[in-house]
Amino acid sequence: MPAAPLTAAAPPAAVAPLPAARALPATPPLASLDPVLLATAHGQHGMLTTAQILATGISAPRLVALVKAGVLRHPGRGLYAVEALVDPEPEAWHRQLCAGAFLLYPDAVLTGTSAVLAHGVPVWGAPLAAPSIRRPVRRAGGMRSFWVRPSPGEGVTTTGWGPACPLADALVQHAVDRGIVPGVVSADAALRERAVSEAELAAAAESVATWPHVSRAAAMLRLADGRRESVGESRCGVALAMAGIAVTPQVRVYDTDGGLVARVDFLVDGTRVVVEFDGKVKYADGDPSVLWAEKRREDRLRRLGYVVVRVTWADLERPGGVAEKVRAALQSV
Repeated sequence: MPAAPLTAAAPPAAVAPLPAARALPATPPLASLDPVLLATAHGQHGMLTTAQILATGISAPRLVALVKAGVLRHPGRGLYAVEALVDPEPEAWHRQLCAGAFLLYPDAVLTGTSAVLAHGVPVWGAPLAAPSIRRPVRRAGGMRSFWVRPSPGEGVTTTGWGPACPLADALVQHAVDRGIVPGVVSADAALRERAVSEAELAAAAESVATWPHVSRAAAMLRLADGRRESVGESRCGVALAMAGIAVTPQVRVYDTDGGLVARVDFLVDGTRVVVEFDGKVKYADGDPSVLWAEKRREDRLRRLGYVVVRVTWADLERPGGVAEKVRAALQSV
């Protein structure tokens, strides 16, 4: 069964408090909606169907006017969101769209990126504008707000967002749909938390062996490593692997007396070149003691003969940037 490219990611388990309503020339936005309609939207993550709105006596022309006035948002055919209840955070809005998908299609099951998020696994580098769902239909297709993947009805698990395919299947679909690096980032996180096993991922990849772009999932399997501890480390690990630089993550370095000096992000195999991803999170508050401790740690590594290469977000964004820095260090030792 061919996989369809999609666009996806996720909203909050509960609807956020109402932000300040936008002022309209005549009537305040929420006053334009009957309380029973607002209560219904609150219970549905801010989402409403056309049928629910029309059932309160709002005419089709009035519905159009409410969208133009910014009271309602119209993400796709048959579906509306109360603008005052929309969460601007992309993952949260994705969650709301998933709730809308279940309103329109009671037989839907979340797949791909949407299912990864529903299982509580983070995603990086994936568009979150449209959830991916599975339905017992014969053709793939979509509209502006969803992508529908046909399915004969494989496994289903229960999540806080609703029915979703098993996590291993979701991660494989996510890699196929979004690419190798986004796939590795999420697979690393799931493996690290022991939410999935390598064997489960391999079996899931085998089950879609005839899909287009399944090579992305195969690459994700080869490159994933649950020892990495962040998005930056996952991306760094992929960049090094693609450059042919073999590294081991999370290596403990000891001094001559057996005392632990540091646990480094990566050690280039067979060398004393350390690669550290510097996300700057631990330095964000400017605490001098943190900066001093990091300097002492690096000084101790250097005294033991290690060369420390610091990789930044900017290096990850520059094609070949990570490999260039590490190769320069390898030539210096």
